This record gives sequence, C-alpha cells and structure tokens, in this order.
Amino acid sequence: MVDAYFSLHKLTGPTQKSLGETFHRMAELLHANAADECGRLQFRILDGEKQSVWTLASVRKRWQVGEEEMEKPDFEIITDAETWWQVADGKLSPFRAFLQGKMRVLGNIELGKRVLARISAAASAPTDQGAK
Repeated sequence: MVDAYFSLHKLTGPTQKSLGETFHRMAELLHANAADECGRLQFRILDGEKQSVWTLASVRKRWQVGEEEMEKPDFEIITDAETWWQVADGKLSPFRAFLQGKMRVLGNIELGKRVLARISAAASAPTDQGAK
C-alpha cells in the first residue's frame, strides 16, 4: 500500500521558481520510474485571477509536458499557486493538501496516487554516481 502522506521531493531549482520547471522535472522522474504507466494528467494552478494549466501525458513510453488544457484528462489537480509551491518544494504532502481543502482532485484517483508515488520514489532513489 502506498503511504498516502508521502511528500514529493524538491521539484524546484535552487534559485528561481518556474512552474514549467516543476512539470519538466516531474516528466524526467516519471520517465525514469514510470515508463510503463499510461495516463493524461492535468494541473490547474490558480494565482489570483490568473490560472496556468500544465499537462503530463504518456506518449510512446515518454512523459511529455504541455501547457494547453486537455479535453477529459484521466486525473486533474486544481490548487492555488502557494499550495503548489509547498508541494513542489516537498514541504506539503499532496494528500495533506487535499485533506486541508487546499487541493481538489478529479478523475482517476488511483492513477493520480500511483503517478505521484512514482515521482516521489524516483526522486528519492540513489543515483549511480556514488550516492548513499
């Protein structure tokens, strides 16, 4: 059973916060640890009156990032920018954000949990360059 309270490992760069960077990092981690997983995920990030839509989709065993809204994604996360940054920085578990009413989810919840768990597992796995 997947620990529902896992946090994502840091998806952000050391200096600048870029939404795109967090989703590209997620795609890299999914390619490394979930090439066999199929799905279309959408993330709707609300920032005041603006919103950004980011997508991750498995296409021929590669995860691709997009910035256009999908029609009928398999799983969708809707949250505000502040909550997303807490999740992307590894400071807030996606499940806790959901329980606290800071994040809404739609669609195939099991797929969403599996994909987020694989991102977390890939980020915490040791690398081949002598990591302990």
